[in-house]
Amino acid sequence: MNGIDCASTLNATNAQALKNASIEAVGRYICGNYGITAAEAKAILDAGLKMWLIFELNPTYSGYFYYAKGFSDAHEAVSEAESLGVPEGVGIYFTVDYDAQSGDMDEIIAYFEGVKAGLKGKYLVGAYGSYSVMEALAASNFAPDLYFQTYAWSAGKQFSGNHIYQYQNDTEVAGISVDLDQVSENGGLWANEEEEEKLDHAVMYFTVNDFSIAKVVADKLGGCAMFCRNASNTNIHADAKSAKHLVVIGGADVTDHSNVTNCCGLDAPATAILAAQYAQTL
Repeated sequence: MNGIDCASTLNATNAQALKNASIEAVGRYICGNYGITAAEAKAILDAGLKMWLIFELNPTYSGYFYYAKGFSDAHEAVSEAESLGVPEGVGIYFTVDYDAQSGDMDEIIAYFEGVKAGLKGKYLVGAYGSYSVMEALAASNFAPDLYFQTYAWSAGKQFSGNHIYQYQNDTEVAGISVDLDQVSENGGLWANEEEEEKLDHAVMYFTVNDFSIAKVVADKLGGCAMFCRNASNTNIHADAKSAKHLVVIGGADVTDHSNVTNCCGLDAPATAILAAQYAQTL
């Protein structure tokens, strides 16, 4: 999915602007001068964006990295995450934000050993850095759960185990200075639980006569859930009504849904024609 990470504080307006610009996930810091607040987190999640969390103080030189520092950083990250209401099991990405050399890797690995101990299993261990950092950590006895590689310092190489890949720095989206990222669904993201529970698509048909064409439409929408009104125009299943996109095939039009496609003819043959025309657009 399309993602950005940024140091800018987001609010309801610019979070929605990012969403409108086809951004699906946002990386934000949970500490330091650019640390996120609970109000900002709510604005991001309420806009329907997913979020990954970045912990960074000053990891820009080799001397920053050792076991005790990893442990203390993790302890601070847990405290910050808990104060924000971050659910357990979400990832926190700890950064190696410089061109780390081969001689630095032992201490970087020790740092992530400390991070793992300090998180105590509450949050997933994420690592940010160059290709070489990803490779060294993955081969260690303290491999992170999640990998966030930057193209910087990577000489064009891309780590095969990436969950997030930062492919461009210092650009602008929706008027905000950002870095651009490709983000995996399994990247330890924080999402609005209510939004996550909603179906992306639902197809609701009226009677058995509408079933066949409803299944064609559902298959075109990725094999989404189907619901039957049981010959009652008022009997709409709650999961169907709460779906992000509802397709109605037969019966009366649904008018109280924010994103509905009505394919409702005067009879079953007319409904089938409308639904078939819609299916051809998918």
